[in-house]
Amino acid sequence: MIAAARLAAALVGLWTAIAPAELARVGAPGLAAIRGASLSAHIRFLADDLLEGRAPGTPGHALAARYLAAQLQAAGAEPAGAAGGWFQPVPFLAMRPDLSRCALTIAGAGGDARFATGEDVLITPSPSRPDATVEGELVFSGRGIVAPAYRYDDVATDLKGKIAVVLYGAPRSEREDFFPSAASAVYADGIRKARMLAARGAVAVISVATPESLKIYSWQERVRDARSFESLAWLEPEGGAPGSGSPVPLANLRPEAFERLLRAAGRMETVAGLLESSNAGTLRPFALGLRATLTTAASVRRLVSENVAGVLRGSDPALSKEYVAVSAHLDHLGRGPEVAGDGIYNGATDDASGIASLIEIANAFAALPKRPPRSILFLGVTAEEKGLLGSDYFARHPSVPISAIVANVNSDGPTGWWRPYDVVALGAEHSTLETDARNAAAALGLKLSPDPDPEQVYFIRSDQYSFVKVGVPSAIPGVGYRDASGGHDANRATMDKWLATHYHQPSDEWDPKLDYEDMAIEVRYYFLTALSVALDPSRPAWKPGDVFGALFAPPMKEGRISNR
Repeated sequence: MIAAARLAAALVGLWTAIAPAELARVGAPGLAAIRGASLSAHIRFLADDLLEGRAPGTPGHALAARYLAAQLQAAGAEPAGAAGGWFQPVPFLAMRPDLSRCALTIAGAGGDARFATGEDVLITPSPSRPDATVEGELVFSGRGIVAPAYRYDDVATDLKGKIAVVLYGAPRSEREDFFPSAASAVYADGIRKARMLAARGAVAVISVATPESLKIYSWQERVRDARSFESLAWLEPEGGAPGSGSPVPLANLRPEAFERLLRAAGRMETVAGLLESSNAGTLRPFALGLRATLTTAASVRRLVSENVAGVLRGSDPALSKEYVAVSAHLDHLGRGPEVAGDGIYNGATDDASGIASLIEIANAFAALPKRPPRSILFLGVTAEEKGLLGSDYFARHPSVPISAIVANVNSDGPTGWWRPYDVVALGAEHSTLETDARNAAAALGLKLSPDPDPEQVYFIRSDQYSFVKVGVPSAIPGVGYRDASGGHDANRATMDKWLATHYHQPSDEWDPKLDYEDMAIEVRYYFLTALSVALDPSRPAWKPGDVFGALFAPPMKEGRISNR
């Protein structure tokens, strides 16, 4: 079965889509329309202090949304939002946990033990019931994963009325038949786990942070963010019920605190040993013989933020009813704790640069003497920083039929920090979009490189993943680390330094010294990738046997793969 899937995937990789030379010829007017000076100007406005970091529901975010709508209109796009307008209002429930009233208490033979909120545990209320107290028997339920494709199931069968305790994340290996990176990232999704465990009867979920997860997102950062920023859940348009978030209360426990809990239960396991069993596929659930009471409390308010949608109609009477979605996120963190006297988190790279690229790509398509056969749907989405919520809302409540969106090309953080010699297309390897990306790169004289950081699984960490989850092949293009000499270390060091000092910090600001022509090269690659899809008469498709296609794609129609 696996060998057949490999063969089919190899055959998919031979499909050529639009040849690089033809792509460069057709796209030449559009390539010329993408200007570094324009990218700089858009970013300068969007990351200005006037917009106060563009948090969802704030005047600054509304200004950014109207700026994008005006720029799309200037490029000749038509409104494609709700009720024939440019905007899609997204209703949200905003919650700020009251850490002083949140509590986790464990009852055992030695008496009650209370875990210190902020020190041992962080508690996240469920948007369906922000103020709640639940209690139940504690049951260790492995990683909280049921994955028949990998012959893996570590979840307790009887969770009715109980509190499930699970290890963060999912197993990961280099094998195709046991949680390769992409599958590991999908099954690590905490909300996915919570919904499955709640469906089995769990009244709450305690997730144990692992040492590896704390390297990526430290405990101190988690506490800071819980105290400083609201969490959001989008609401269904009718009735106002939460359409996102966990259906049950969640708690995040430090690994040292979990091992104390294990000792209170008379067990000798360690986090390291349990993780080893999980990676070997031998982890099994067990009752802890303890009861817990979990109390959640939060201040709650409702707000509305907006997605922006515009469309450039395609030239073919039939194919113009299909869309290539090009997206970026409008929001950033807004105001937060001051760093060096600055409390505005401007988000110039994350993601004012993505919105700037969206505008320039719209100008590029508008500059073509003839529109491509397919329509181009431009989306500026809200609340990416809150869990991809704006894009998720659009994917679940699209303003065009979701079946008509053939692909998503998402722009999140074009940098311009060095001249591109290679590019990447994260996630494209899962579908025939890989060919589009490869030909787009070749049209610009660039090399398409594989994901240089597969362990980070960035593909599921931005808005393209919302489209993947409804079956749409997607990719997030970007620049590679290669320099003129063929080395990678210097550019990687530049990226690592930015992540350590500027990512999600007030210092992510517009840089007047940056060479925005280098960014323009990267954005031209994005444009050609989308253009390749828009020109090709056949739809993109998941590669045979791919994990995302298996999990999320709608049933295939006969001939869907073979025509590409």
